[in-house]
This record gives sequence, C-alpha cells and structure tokens, in this order.
Amino acid sequence: MNIVSNLFRVTFFFYLFYIYYAYLRQPSEASYVQMAANVVTDYFIHFISFFILGIIAQLANNETNDFIFGLSLAIITSVFIEFIHFFLPFRSFDILEGILNILGCVSAIYLISYIRKQK
Repeated sequence: MNIVSNLFRVTFFFYLFYIYYAYLRQPSEASYVQMAANVVTDYFIHFISFFILGIIAQLANNETNDFIFGLSLAIITSVFIEFIHFFLPFRSFDILEGILNILGCVSAIYLISYIRKQK
C-alpha cells in the first residue's frame, strides 16, 4: 500500500461523509445546489456527485483490488441515500435519482478501470 493510495482513501471517506451530510440534511431555500439545479437538472447533479465518488473509490483501489470495500460502499451508498429519502419528510424519493446515483458511481469505476487497462 503506497502513500497515494492512502491519500485517496482518506479523501474517499471525507467525500463519503460529505455526500451523506449533503443528501440527508434539510435543504435551505437559497442554496448553491438549488441555483445550480436551475442551470442544469437535478439529475445531472446526482450523476456528477456520485461519478466523483466512484472516481475517488476506484483511484483508492489499486491494481490489486485491495480496496474493494470502498467500491462496494460507494455503490451501496448510491442506493441507500435515495432509500432514506423515502422516509425523510423534507426530502423526496425519486427512483430516477437513485438510478443516476448508481449509474454515476459505476460508470466512473469502469472509466478508471478502462484507463488503467490501457496503460
């Protein structure tokens, strides 16, 4: 395990915490995310957020796949976040957002894996 891999792992867990915080707290009326959703769709924001999570998870996972826990956690988080939205009164459940969460995470994992195989 090298130092770069460890830095990506620390970054992964910080970003994972941020994802949970951002997606489970009560949104404010005038937030940067709401302003961004006016420019691009909310679905695009979900895709990009979990695409970044997938990239960080796969970069933390070196070629020997010793961080498969992180990859699994990223995919499980993609599903779990939207499942929890069903129970929160200030959030709304949308199956398409959950699908885009998973798609963003998995596509980033495959993209990094493909780039590594090309080297």
